[in-house]
Amino acid sequence: MAGTGSAPYPDNNIKHPSFPFHRCEGQPRKVTFALHRTADMQNLRSILKSGLGVLLALLVAFGDAMASILMRLTKLGGVQNFQSIFWNQVAQMIFVLCLTIAVRPKLRGESWKETAVLVVGGILRVAAVVCVCLSYLHVLPGNTWSVVYGIGPVLTSGLAALIAKERPNVVQIVGMFSCICGVTMVGVSMNAKEANNQTVQQQVLTLLYPLFASILFALCWVLLRWLSQKGVPLVTHMFYYSISGTLLLPLSYLVEKPEWSFSPGTWGLLVAQTLVYAMMYISNAAAIHSETVTTVQILKVLTIPMAFVLGVFFLKLAPNVLEMCGGAIVTVGAIVVGVWAWILNLKQKRHEQLKETLGFSDKPT
Repeated sequence: MAGTGSAPYPDNNIKHPSFPFHRCEGQPRKVTFALHRTADMQNLRSILKSGLGVLLALLVAFGDAMASILMRLTKLGGVQNFQSIFWNQVAQMIFVLCLTIAVRPKLRGESWKETAVLVVGGILRVAAVVCVCLSYLHVLPGNTWSVVYGIGPVLTSGLAALIAKERPNVVQIVGMFSCICGVTMVGVSMNAKEANNQTVQQQVLTLLYPLFASILFALCWVLLRWLSQKGVPLVTHMFYYSISGTLLLPLSYLVEKPEWSFSPGTWGLLVAQTLVYAMMYISNAAAIHSETVTTVQILKVLTIPMAFVLGVFFLKLAPNVLEMCGGAIVTVGAIVVGVWAWILNLKQKRHEQLKETLGFSDKPT
């Protein structure tokens, strides 16, 4: 009987303090739901972390395109060439100095060789910034990046294989070939559009500015990747690469006579330009720190279609059919490389997590 306790199993309908089974029926479901939710959050975090370098490279591409548009707008407001470049470096330097004070990294390499590479890389970056910003101001933004990012990934992959020992894979090679085809189409359109309106000297500068910028940037970012492999902190890279921007202030007074009185609208555009540039620089350094430099350079080719799109809205410059086709080819090639790199990183991270879960170790016991 249920009341005397002679039955082998109690009646669940009796509210007896010794048998509160009816109160625990929902608890296993709650625990299971919580475990699934935790696993889903860990899986999402792993996916995002695997694609961090890819996402940062996309942010750099947008920042490059936006900075080029804003620099042309501030030039229309009276901001001169080196003056505009100097303000970009000032904003970048303020951000990096704040990070340096907060993190307090070691500002010297483990050897004299690493310290020398940090100093040389900073000087090379200043020269590259001057070339690329002058090309911003004298060449249409989309056409500037068509030259810079057309040969940039090829130069970067070659230097990365020699210095950082990172050889490109098949997908990266196919992506570079696709980007070169798209950039060639944009370059042909550029020559047809601008050749009749430029002197011979202007045409030479149109080619030399972005060409020198691509060579210097490729060497600069490969050296940064090499330092990352050696264990030099990211903030240390950014400190040396930004502090050298102080060289641009005396250069602006030697080459030009900068003026400091602008309209409120021009000051607003200048502030926006410097913030975008600083964001772009920090994102670029972080992307190279966490992803192969070849993948980052290929993804940054997306600056070309982004510059065309932004140029339509801000500069009223509509690309022609050839430029749109070239931009579409570039976009497809860069996206394929980015997705492939993301998948590889995710597979590697899950493999490492599985080894940790099973207690395996690469170290001999």
